[in-house]
Amino acid sequence: MQMQNFYIEFMNSKNAVIIEVKRGLSALRELRDALIKLAVSLARDSGKRGYLILVDPKLNKDRLASEINEIKSALLPDVAKRLLPVVSKKGEILPGGARLEDAGLLQRTVDESGESGVLLPSSDTQSEVFLVLLQQWIAGKTPMTSKGLGEIVGCTYRTVSAALHRLGPAIKRFSNRSVTFRYFPDQEWKRSLAVMNKIRSTIRYADASDQPRSSESLLRRLRQLRRDDIAVGGVFGAKRHYPDLDIIGAPRLDLCFHVSGARVDLDFIRLLDPALERTRDPHRSARLALHFMRRKDPLFDRDNEGFLWADEVECLLELFDAGLEHQALEFQSFLTAQANKRLVED
Repeated sequence: MQMQNFYIEFMNSKNAVIIEVKRGLSALRELRDALIKLAVSLARDSGKRGYLILVDPKLNKDRLASEINEIKSALLPDVAKRLLPVVSKKGEILPGGARLEDAGLLQRTVDESGESGVLLPSSDTQSEVFLVLLQQWIAGKTPMTSKGLGEIVGCTYRTVSAALHRLGPAIKRFSNRSVTFRYFPDQEWKRSLAVMNKIRSTIRYADASDQPRSSESLLRRLRQLRRDDIAVGGVFGAKRHYPDLDIIGAPRLDLCFHVSGARVDLDFIRLLDPALERTRDPHRSARLALHFMRRKDPLFDRDNEGFLWADEVECLLELFDAGLEHQALEFQSFLTAQANKRLVED
């Protein structure tokens, strides 16, 4: 049986862990590669610990222990301390290796890694409240009530209240308990950009062939799928909102995938291009980026042909995510000017 891999970062959880699951591991080389890759991730982020869960490994216990100890002895002490290999047999995590507070999370990950699809971390609902309010402000649809914000995000009044409190003086409150922004919330926006990789779930795909499809070609194929849960963002979406954006073509296709549960089926990626393969290498050029929208109402816009487009703020985030800082700042200036113009007119 071919070894199956499963990887996830619980970026928003209090556990702050990276988990990689390897099923049916049968070669020491595969074990070394997995340990080293996980160690590299931990070296880049001192605030996380990483688990390599070996599910029903085909190597014997002594060989596993010997190889793990050898690899960990070559690592920096801080990284070695946070690199935690564990073994699962017949669906159960064996004692030793796992911290007590992570035991439930690891067991759930093992259970769900055997199912089809991808498991997503929990969403940051307070950040979603901020992004929704910002989008509605840019679109001229504020002020909004806390109830309205909660209905769009799918969260409680208490969560909305906490999110608004964090925004401080940028928020303008009305007697009917509705709110809007007084100005573009630059400080909170910069904070969101700084933690974007932690508050957003994104999967990137690179092309494994010698003749990669263009972003335009992938977009045409997406149109043929007629999905009601996927909207186009990134460069294509930004140019729809702002045709004068200074860019020719699109280096990648950004898609916003509206999902309701923690597990999603990504089989449609093969229909876009069978040569696309998931990559976690930040230096590898991505042809497709899939961003997961967890709020209740994705605020997608449907054009005359029934095709879905992501909102302005989502497109702006995706420009920054793609490393297109010049175009992102240009688009941000356009959106801010449009919103400020409405404030003067009102």
